[in-house]
Amino acid sequence: MRRGLLLAAIVLAVIVAIPIPAAAFSGFGSTTADATYGGRMRFTVQLPGGSPDQLALLLRFAGSDSTVVVPVDPGPLSAEFVRDTAAEPITPNTSIAYRWRATNGEEVTLSPEKTLLYDDDRPGLDWRSARIAAATVHWYGGAEAQARHFGSVSADAAAAAETLLGHDLAGPIDIFVYDSRNDFFGALGPGAREWTGAATFPALRTIFMWLGGGSSSYLETTMTHEVTHVVFQDVTANPFHDPAKWFNEGLAVWSEQQSASGHEAAVRSAADASALLAFDGITESFPIGDQAARLAYDEGATMVQMVINTYGRGAIAAIAAAWQDGAGDAEALEAGTGVTADQLYDAYFASYGVAAPTAVEPAPILPSNVDRPPQPAAPATESSAPSASSSRQPAESGGGAGWIPAVIVAGLGMGVVVALVAARRRHASP
Repeated sequence: MRRGLLLAAIVLAVIVAIPIPAAAFSGFGSTTADATYGGRMRFTVQLPGGSPDQLALLLRFAGSDSTVVVPVDPGPLSAEFVRDTAAEPITPNTSIAYRWRATNGEEVTLSPEKTLLYDDDRPGLDWRSARIAAATVHWYGGAEAQARHFGSVSADAAAAAETLLGHDLAGPIDIFVYDSRNDFFGALGPGAREWTGAATFPALRTIFMWLGGGSSSYLETTMTHEVTHVVFQDVTANPFHDPAKWFNEGLAVWSEQQSASGHEAAVRSAADASALLAFDGITESFPIGDQAARLAYDEGATMVQMVINTYGRGAIAAIAAAWQDGAGDAEALEAGTGVTADQLYDAYFASYGVAAPTAVEPAPILPSNVDRPPQPAAPATESSAPSASSSRQPAESGGGAGWIPAVIVAGLGMGVVVALVAARRRHASP
């Protein structure tokens, strides 16, 4: 009896002392992703062998050459990352390439790359589609006829822009036609200006149109305008910077009628009022106000017209090609016209009988004329470096659980002793 109990205790102690290997990362299982427009994007991955030392989700958004690296804390056998797209809006029809990266010791493992399309799947938008030339038009409700017409207009606009810029459209275009103002502005996000009737995201090759944005003729010219932006993006794409906004918008406005004659009166009126905008001031962005913004479009279109009249249509293609090669704005304008940007600007303003606008010098800040009561002097303070003895050092990882096996063994030993004593008493009793 004694020997049996003692042998059992020894066996249990040996079993407890044998370390149990922890689950180790052995590769990725299935990866999935889903999204709800205006809600969230969710990415999940299975980790069948256990979690790695470090885990990250790699995201590459369409139109961007950079990769977003998102550290993720994994669970024992899976991991998940959720992005709140209500707080961080994403333009619909954005394609997101994603993959997981695990770092385990010195070894780095990548999951196969997959793609998630973040589309406008709001309730009530029962999208239907049709391919027309290089465009895929999308509509819902009763907008099929208008959508198909926009597809035909886009084909003509692309052909005209390709001829002017000497460059073919680099890929298909998606055109989304919205019937409701709320639906349309819900797609553009919180930064859209209230007078917007159409919007283009050239890097996504996507155009959003609102049927209530204007008359049929206005919508046709707007479609031509937006398609020109996409072709211009194809021609000038470079990793350094975007072309001057006034040129980009001016070319799109000019393309609506292949002329800027309808915009000259507005520019002349502004010149008479000494209200013209300097081109350097509308290179990065346009004014927020409606009137000033329209003037920026008018100036851009009439400058494009002047370049064509003076230097020929080939100058437009040469300017665009220089931007694609990495030239700055001034270098690109000179590459196409043979004159410096300042000379080009001076000639433009001189054609309206005015000098080029100059920068407005800021007014000096005058001394304060507010009487202040006397202020008490601040007491002197001394600063010193923190004492080395007051800083805590991080604990060694994994060192805090070494007492657990000892407690288990001690408990088993105590149980064995109790069992032996009880057995002896039973044996001694009559």
